[in-house]
Amino acid sequence: MSPVQFLQLLLPLLLVVVTLGVGPTQASRLPAEVGSQPHSVSLRRNGVHVCGGALVSDNWVITAAHCVSISGGQQSYPAQSYNVRAGSIQRLAGGQLVPLSQIIIHQNYSSSEAAGANDLALLQLQTKVTLNANTKPIDLATERPAAGSQLSFSGWGSSQAEGSFSHGLQVASRQSLSASDCQKQLFLEQEDLLCLSPVAEDYAGLCSGDAGAPAIYNGQLVAIAAFFVGGCGSGQPDGYVDVTQHREWINEYVN
Repeated sequence: MSPVQFLQLLLPLLLVVVTLGVGPTQASRLPAEVGSQPHSVSLRRNGVHVCGGALVSDNWVITAAHCVSISGGQQSYPAQSYNVRAGSIQRLAGGQLVPLSQIIIHQNYSSSEAAGANDLALLQLQTKVTLNANTKPIDLATERPAAGSQLSFSGWGSSQAEGSFSHGLQVASRQSLSASDCQKQLFLEQEDLLCLSPVAEDYAGLCSGDAGAPAIYNGQLVAIAAFFVGGCGSGQPDGYVDVTQHREWINEYVN
């Protein structure tokens, strides 16, 4: 199953998780400044951007499992078909292009389960990236931010419904919901689900191409983008995987 097919899961009663859909124009997705998101990478398959990701060491990246999974299961596409562009705010130029040597999908991930559950994959790079002002790993958060906290995310997704991927990295902010409000609004109950909701009338959120986008709070990685609901810019909460609940799994490989 491709990333697009995964994000077209049907949820109960009027709830649809999609990568492509109609909706109002995205608001307040701003161009990232050079060096402002040194952890953010573009994951590319056969030279084409498929997802975002976050550099968590000089040779490991974390992204969404469905970005690399075949048919939504434990088997991934060949590692050699992927590379990442690190250290650039341009999707098609600059930075460092580094091929992958290994893909590790979370052992409890399956697209047949609840949307977004355990939707994480670790990508080992063939060579270490050269760390500099534009290329730096990010620390993992140790605890989930309180409800109402404002998190930022960065990605190359479309800036509007049915639009093409952005050439430049974009950043936006959303507000975290409590676990109970998240479950009520999305009818999902997995423990590692983190919902980010529009701030006031601002509907800036995830769109096609943003899967794997890192969500940041206080300079630490809190979550990885998994899905959006009802079409990008719909105003519904976006679904992220809370990495604070997967630190043990991540640290098993990343050192």
